[in-house]
Amino acid sequence: MSGGRIRVRVLYAGRGGYHAEVISVPGGGIEDHERLIDFIREDPAVAAKCYIDAARLCSAQVVEEAEAE
Repeated sequence: MSGGRIRVRVLYAGRGGYHAEVISVPGGGIEDHERLIDFIREDPAVAAKCYIDAARLCSAQVVEEAEAE
């Protein structure tokens, strides 16, 4: 997965409900983290490209292009 971009569905909790969205993040550096959610929260390349509300982030999962719609 390194090098290219990957699509990730992130799930946020708040105000008594959940909100999911699909983001595109750089794949480089993902191998440096044990869990995908840690990569999303901590990698500087991800932070530079998109806003992650770490306090509300519940889960993250890689999605296939067909699932991202």
